[in-house]
Amino acid sequence: MCSTKLRLTIGEDFYESFLLLLTKWRNFGAKLHQLNSHTSSRWKKFIGDVGVYTVGNIGAKLITFALVPLYTYFIPDTARFGYFDICLTAAFLLSPLITLNVTNGLVRYLLDGTQALRQSVTTAAVQVLLRSLAVWVILWLCALSTGTGLHGWQAPALVLSVTLNDFYGQLARGLGRNRVFVGMGIATAFLMAALSMVMVAWWHMDIDGVFAANILARLLPIAVVEWRMRLLTHNFYRHIAWKEQAGKLLRYSLPLLPTMIIWWVLSFGDRWFVLWAAGAGANGVYAVAARFTGIVYTFAIILQQAWQETAILQYDSDDRDTFFSQIFNIYVLVLITIIVCYTAALHMAYGWLVGADYAAGEQYIFPMAIAAGIYSVATFFEMGYQCSKQTHRALAPSIVAGIVNVGANLLLAPRWGCYGVIAASLISFTVFAVHRGIDTRRYFVLRPSKRLAPAIVALVIFGAIHCADPAMWVYAITTIITTAVLIATLPLSRIKSVTARGKCDN
Repeated sequence: MCSTKLRLTIGEDFYESFLLLLTKWRNFGAKLHQLNSHTSSRWKKFIGDVGVYTVGNIGAKLITFALVPLYTYFIPDTARFGYFDICLTAAFLLSPLITLNVTNGLVRYLLDGTQALRQSVTTAAVQVLLRSLAVWVILWLCALSTGTGLHGWQAPALVLSVTLNDFYGQLARGLGRNRVFVGMGIATAFLMAALSMVMVAWWHMDIDGVFAANILARLLPIAVVEWRMRLLTHNFYRHIAWKEQAGKLLRYSLPLLPTMIIWWVLSFGDRWFVLWAAGAGANGVYAVAARFTGIVYTFAIILQQAWQETAILQYDSDDRDTFFSQIFNIYVLVLITIIVCYTAALHMAYGWLVGADYAAGEQYIFPMAIAAGIYSVATFFEMGYQCSKQTHRALAPSIVAGIVNVGANLLLAPRWGCYGVIAASLISFTVFAVHRGIDTRRYFVLRPSKRLAPAIVALVIFGAIHCADPAMWVYAITTIITTAVLIATLPLSRIKSVTARGKCDN
């Protein structure tokens, strides 16, 4: 317990010292201005949330990525691992469908509610979840009785574990228990690693062991947290009136459901197109590369989770556009830096990180990272819909992007295989980001910093050299130069003086 608190404190202190220095200048380097107490408070909250979510997400993701070599070594059949990846992808798609996306409204209504309202919201959400799960179980039993060839108990159990884990985690977030949410993520990752070692490496259960490890790792943390903290027990009351609150939750959440489905098509549907166009073996190779691309998505998730709370609370502030612009500029700059560093590291280490049968996936890393980066920028604009509670407006950009994605995949995947699927993602994500950026100007107006221009140019040059596949020493020099350019975009010359001033003030 003490070690966990120490790690969280270190994470918060690191991000506070790094991000707070950057945000003392408007738009990266304009005239230094004195922050008032309100501004300092919101930055402190945001930076603290980023630190907490970073510790949880990075720790969990590192463990997940560390499992890739284990899986690829003990499961050499790329088609079998590709099948598990398809089932896991389907579980993430079905989860919001099963819950009617009520978890999204759960966080929004719990964040700024009283204790009585929190109990009403929690009860309503649980009632909706129980009824939805009952319908899903009946449908699954009907499908099973028709002999549709479902994969025994593993696939539906995986869907159920993903659904319950997400619901309980979002409940913790909505109740302000961010560290509980993060702790569940870390515990899930550690359990997944330990159970995978036992079931896959020791007991040689092959793909069945992967399924079992993923299912148990998601269910056990729920039982432990509820036993220790009673988050659900203390906020769920079966006999209180809940139907009116359930209606409010569904009116908020249901308009986001088509968006969630299209988001799945944009983010994970590429596996289905690879399977269709290139076969199960190629899908296994592509799935492993996509797992590494999750590093970029992880950064977006970290900011999205921390940003959601701060953006909702600061939406009505007088300097909203300036504050939102500062966050956006930091977001894009760090995102570019992550893409460059992670691509370079994987380029040099991919051969020994994965089995020989999966090594061909290295060539997909950079374009997939760019696609993930563009999508991550698009997710930033979603806060406009959530803050204003006009979630129905989020549907139009998603529909347009989904149509473009499917059309591009049908056209390009049969011709170029995996590269065609990646190209379709690049096109559709760009359309998605541009559409959302224009549409959300009704909620806030962002002013990108001029300092982002050299960072983008450096990224383009780095990508061109990466695709040319030069000698390793040329690639290493290019990486060093690109990283230096990215660091130069930060106002490092003023950090020392601001740090000194902060010490004097203290």
